[in-house]
Amino acid sequence: MEATQCPKCGCKEIGKGKLTGHAVIRPVDKFFSLGSDIIADICTECGYILEMKVSQPEKFKDKR
Repeated sequence: MEATQCPKCGCKEIGKGKLTGHAVIRPVDKFFSLGSDIIADICTECGYILEMKVSQPEKFKDKR
């Protein structure tokens, strides 16, 4: 479910951002995995981060 309103200031303009640099998240037990980018929904008025999620959730499935 996409965030549609900031709970802090009430703004309805929500933007998306991607952490850069080494800001990826890897599965705990897969040391050599490249992981996935982290995407955030951000209030364009006050900067509050409403939600964070990975762009490739399939990389976190247990393939045993």
